[in-house]
Amino acid sequence: MALIANLVPGVDPFVGDHVFVYGTLRRGFINNEATIAFRAGASFVSMGTLTGTMYHTGWYPAWVEDGPGCVTGEVWRIEEKGIMHLLDDYEGLFDDDPDEYERVRRTVETEHGPIEAWAYLYTDRVDPAQLIASGDWADAFGAFD
Repeated sequence: MALIANLVPGVDPFVGDHVFVYGTLRRGFINNEATIAFRAGASFVSMGTLTGTMYHTGWYPAWVEDGPGCVTGEVWRIEEKGIMHLLDDYEGLFDDDPDEYERVRRTVETEHGPIEAWAYLYTDRVDPAQLIASGDWADAFGAFD
């Protein structure tokens, strides 16, 4: 984790915060340098749900806040410095066109009660034909690692 720790000098205000992940960052999905670093620098807390709707965008899911449904995901606690920066980069917040996702704070319903967590809200257009009715990426595409 030395590489991650060097991304953010000094104290990281996000250590101790929670983050809600609902797609490829969940356990059982893809393993690449970013997802492995995330899981090593954060601890799983609980499954959870957010109000909204999930869509398939081609390679990954999109959570939008419209609709009466629920999106299923995982709540993780950030344990190490630099993890939020890594997640922001993974979600494209530093790209030339950073308008696809926005990091927002929302209340996630969990088996342990409500938890305030960061989540990545999709801000681009979605195709209604690509609705994931269950709100669960795992139902639509299954875990594989």
